[in-house]
Amino acid sequence: MNMLKRKLSPNILLSAMALALMTGCAKTNNIGQDNDNVILTPHAVLAGTDNGWIVKTNDGRTFNSVFPPDGSPVHMITAAGPNVLVLKSQLYLSDNGGVNFNPITYNKYKPQPWRDWVLNSPMHNRIYMSSTEGRGVAFSADSGRTWEVDAEWENFTSPNLRISSFAQLTNGSVYAFSDESNALYRRDNPASVWSPVLTEGNFPAPSSFFVVANTTDLFLVDYRGIGGAYYSLDEGRTWARYGDGELPLGVGKKFVSAASSLPGKLAIATEDDVYFATPYSSFEKANTGLDEGTKIYAITSKYNRYKGGHISTFLYMATSKGMYRSDDGGFSWDKVSFNEYNKTYLSIY
Repeated sequence: MNMLKRKLSPNILLSAMALALMTGCAKTNNIGQDNDNVILTPHAVLAGTDNGWIVKTNDGRTFNSVFPPDGSPVHMITAAGPNVLVLKSQLYLSDNGGVNFNPITYNKYKPQPWRDWVLNSPMHNRIYMSSTEGRGVAFSADSGRTWEVDAEWENFTSPNLRISSFAQLTNGSVYAFSDESNALYRRDNPASVWSPVLTEGNFPAPSSFFVVANTTDLFLVDYRGIGGAYYSLDEGRTWARYGDGELPLGVGKKFVSAASSLPGKLAIATEDDVYFATPYSSFEKANTGLDEGTKIYAITSKYNRYKGGHISTFLYMATSKGMYRSDDGGFSWDKVSFNEYNKTYLSIY
């Protein structure tokens, strides 16, 4: 069997099996503590390197090794419920805390040049991904072990639709965008069907857009670096275009990744630079804190939810000079990976 595997001593094996990949936070007695200082739901970041190493952090300060280097680049990494799903030479799944990865049997997935072609949706208890079958959506309801074509679509949906990216809001709605059809669809829960989002007014012209989201807002970003970026503050009904500002439009630079952690604010990365904008503003270059010559591969957004209801937001970025974090929505960056963890990261979740 084609399997990625490492040998562990019994003690290390027990420790790895106990690793809480999605939380990494032990319950403690919080009596007498300020609720705004007690993290109810911590964030977890998974990242993969150019030589196959998979690492994890819950705070951008302490890192753990999940799977050792095996020489095979990690092109995509995501949580799959409690499991970890990665794309190397093919899709592999670990259901034992990274002790080993086995290939999944489903082979009709369709990788895209943006990281958002796979979505882990705990609220739907599903993982969605772009597929070559049906209308371009496959899903797993058992944490990535088995997959099936998603056939639940509103009547008269075109059979030629091909979904290529996904995003989710904290109200539970999952959005799916087709760059080929330039169309946005929505599903509110697993029992509902995918329905077209009826938009009003300004909407992007066809290109190679992908969709991303923060807790409440949606964004469309043109991978080709021509159409710029759009945002919706009302769940996709109306859209506005960010001012281009310093965005390098139409000069052959691809917008390789984008993410938002704060209302309306968006960070877009080419391979060489980060750009930042807020609603009703234009993009400006936002490389503060990055090492010279840094190559950027992916950005992801993360949140800490506190017992008192407060939410802290972060962006993490996978680069050739290690991992960076932004606490201000992508305007400035701090390196968080050092020493043995200061590697080239190609993918991040």
